[in-house]
Amino acid sequence: MISITQPGFYTLIQDAGRAHYRSYGMPLSGVLDTDAYRLANWLVGNTKQEAVLEITLKGPVLKFHSATMIGITGADLQPLLNGKPVPTNQTLSVPKDAVLQFGKCIKGCRAYLAFSGGLCLPKMMGSTATYTEAKVGGLSGVPLQKGDCIPLGNPKAFQLRKVPSRLHCKATKTLAVRVLPGPENTLFDKKSLVSFETSEYKIATASNRMGYRMEGLALQTFHPVNLLSSGIVPGTIQVPPNGQPIVLLADAQTTGGYPRIANVISADLSFLAQQKPGDCLRFRMVTLAQAHDLWIQKENMFANLSDAD
Repeated sequence: MISITQPGFYTLIQDAGRAHYRSYGMPLSGVLDTDAYRLANWLVGNTKQEAVLEITLKGPVLKFHSATMIGITGADLQPLLNGKPVPTNQTLSVPKDAVLQFGKCIKGCRAYLAFSGGLCLPKMMGSTATYTEAKVGGLSGVPLQKGDCIPLGNPKAFQLRKVPSRLHCKATKTLAVRVLPGPENTLFDKKSLVSFETSEYKIATASNRMGYRMEGLALQTFHPVNLLSSGIVPGTIQVPPNGQPIVLLADAQTTGGYPRIANVISADLSFLAQQKPGDCLRFRMVTLAQAHDLWIQKENMFANLSDAD
C-alpha cells in the first residue's frame, strides 16, 4: 500500500482509458502520454493496461507501506527516494517505509509512476481511469488528496530494465506536430490554411486534459458556418468562432459542432502531452500513408524492447 502525504499539483490514477463507451457519451480518458505510460509499466513487468499515477508539473509525496519495484517515465520531475536523487527510465527497488517525492519540473509536463503488480482498484466501465468531469474512476473520481491510501498488487518477478535513450521524453519549447486534414478543412480560406501551417501557436493557460487552447493568428472560414455536431477524437483540432484552435485531448467530449481543420496523427499525441502552457506548437500536414508509416515505426520500437536495452 502507498499513502499520500502531499498530493502534488494534479495527480491522477489513469490507465489506457475507456475505449468502447464513446457512443454513450463517455470520453476515452486515460493517460495523455501513452508512450511514457507503456514504458513505465514495461519497466516493472506489468501488462501495458495496468493503472499508474499521472503526475502533472509538481509531484506528490508518497509513503510505501510495503517493498515493491517502481518505474518513472515521461517528464523529469527530479524524483527523490528517502531524500536521495534517483534516476527515471529504469526499474527502481523501493524498501518498506520509504518516501518518494518530486522536485521541480525540469523537462516535459507529465510523469508516469508504475508499480510492479499494479494498483488494486475497482473498475468503472472496464477502466480505473479518473474522469474528473463526471467524478468516475480512480479514487472517487477526483485527483489524489492528502491522506489517500492506494493498495498495491503483488510485485512480479522480472529482470531489472532500462528504457533506451531514444524513447526518453523529448519535450521542447516549440514542438512540430504532424496533422492530417480535418473533415471541414476545405471550409477555411487560403490565408488561414497557410497561417495554420506556417505560424506558431502558444498553449494558453486555460488548457487542461480536455484540450489545449491555442493563442496565435486567428483562422477563418470562407463564410460563417453552422454545423451539426459530429464525432471527435483525441487529437481533433477544432476552430471556434474566435478563430483560435483547440487541440482536443483524452477527456474531451465525444461530439462537437465547431469546424475541424485538422487532426493530430496518433504517433504524435504522446509528444503533445508533454507540452505545457506557454510552450508553442507548429502544425505540419502529412499524408495518411505517412501517418501510417510513422505509427508502424513507433510500434516497432516498442516491439523491439528487450531486457538487454
